[in-house]
Amino acid sequence: MRRLFVNADDFGLTDGVTRGIVEAMERGLVDGTTAMVCAAGAPERIRRFGAGLGGRVGLHLQLTGGRPCLPPEAVPSLVTAEGLFPRKKLDVADVDPGHVRREWRAQLARFLETGLSPSHLDSHHHIHKRAEVFPVFLELARELGLPARALSDDMRRAMDAAGVPHADVCVTRFYGETVDAETFLSLVDAAFAALGGAGTVEVMAHPGRADAALAAISSYDQGRDQELRVLTDPDLAARLASRDIVRCGPAQVAETASSLRSGGRTQRRASA
Repeated sequence: MRRLFVNADDFGLTDGVTRGIVEAMERGLVDGTTAMVCAAGAPERIRRFGAGLGGRVGLHLQLTGGRPCLPPEAVPSLVTAEGLFPRKKLDVADVDPGHVRREWRAQLARFLETGLSPSHLDSHHHIHKRAEVFPVFLELARELGLPARALSDDMRRAMDAAGVPHADVCVTRFYGETVDAETFLSLVDAAFAALGGAGTVEVMAHPGRADAALAAISSYDQGRDQELRVLTDPDLAARLASRDIVRCGPAQVAETASSLRSGGRTQRRASA
């Protein structure tokens, strides 16, 4: 089976981004999204736009961008002098895992207040890949029983040992200046080839509608409109189907991983 899970980051970031993700899910290839709760106005957007997306909205855990859920004095290693998360991942330094644990549980609580239950987990700017942060991420995913984003062989092995479902590989390079259908297909084809022809591939995406609020906080704005155009192109969907690629969402990622564990089979994986 060749399964493809296109997962949109940043649900809740701005009205335009959130509206664009809903479009990509309703008439395009996106079958899951993850919501960030620390952006200004995010909880209200998650409630407003996420009501019809039950079972396909996960949690986009943050240590960058926005204001923490907890008071800054409760998580001093996570914030700047202004009490905010650093804007860039490179500025996250010497974090206390205990602070991360408390803050991420507070982010989960804020997400649950929207009336949704998370379907899967990942993180903003891949911050969960950090060595001092990943054990907290793994702990939360295991406790919640949710599929999560794995970004390396080491992460996949740790998730397997903890019983945390994940795609066999996550493609993170559908981003930036070269965002078109040919690039998308090339990345997907390469990922399946690296898996020996079959498996589950996750593609990280950032579709959206660029708006003034986004331009004020992110340099990646017009690229989101282009991703939306590509991911809602019926021709791209047809070309994937001609490759015998079946779309799936977070629930199917979890089911597939569970089936493989119970069957005792080992999959070949490679980083994409």
